[in-house]
Amino acid sequence: MGGTATRPLRTGWENDTPSGDTLSLAGIRAMADRAADWARAAGGRSRRGHPTTLADSLSPCLFLNVATSVDTVDTAAAREITGFFASERPFVLVTPHPTADLRPAGLALVGHPPFLVRPAGGGTPPSLPGDVTVAEVRDPAGLAAWGRVLAAGYPVPLSPAPPALLGGRTRFWLACVDGKPAATALSHTAHGVINVEAVATLPRHRRRGLGAAVTWAATLAEPALPAVLIASDDSVGIYRRMGYLAVSRWTLWAHS
Repeated sequence: MGGTATRPLRTGWENDTPSGDTLSLAGIRAMADRAADWARAAGGRSRRGHPTTLADSLSPCLFLNVATSVDTVDTAAAREITGFFASERPFVLVTPHPTADLRPAGLALVGHPPFLVRPAGGGTPPSLPGDVTVAEVRDPAGLAAWGRVLAAGYPVPLSPAPPALLGGRTRFWLACVDGKPAATALSHTAHGVINVEAVATLPRHRRRGLGAAVTWAATLAEPALPAVLIASDDSVGIYRRMGYLAVSRWTLWAHS
């Protein structure tokens, strides 16, 4: 119509879009916050911005040095991201979107894992075997044990979690068998969702449901909120049985 101003179309990924607009937006922002909080607590550095947040925790574990982007990533953007990290630093780039071929920027494609959401409410965790306990880690000694199980169970290089994170938005969950640490998960509450990460079980304790048990604890860290996570194709069935729904596939690149 003549004389009527046309507003530009929005994608829902703009910086001023409320996190509650979609669970995908809330999820990627929560993941970015978790990485930035960890980097700060570890004495590293982070750069929050739009569309990309960068977090370098100075860790030998690539999953603790994280770039998240709410936009599509081209080679030029990937080179800028790579330049933020030290040349020897492993890191992972996470985006909800397909990307260009980023190999010219020195990255390798990890894959397109499913992004899952579990609405608040729903079923309850199954009963634990008598020799299994699951509890939140609340002290540095427990956090050190949590880090050792994560490193051995994933496996990833040992990178102790900073004790400064205890009592904050990131919470750590540990499953024990006969009192001995056996499985890990963490939850990070931000942007109206619970982001679940770092699910790992020691090899000798696998196929007993410990990973699911500790994931339940992280998932229900705030029962009134939905939970989100990125899964592998091998593990997605476990999460579906917990009430998680596969929403889309994201893109992961890595520098190692």
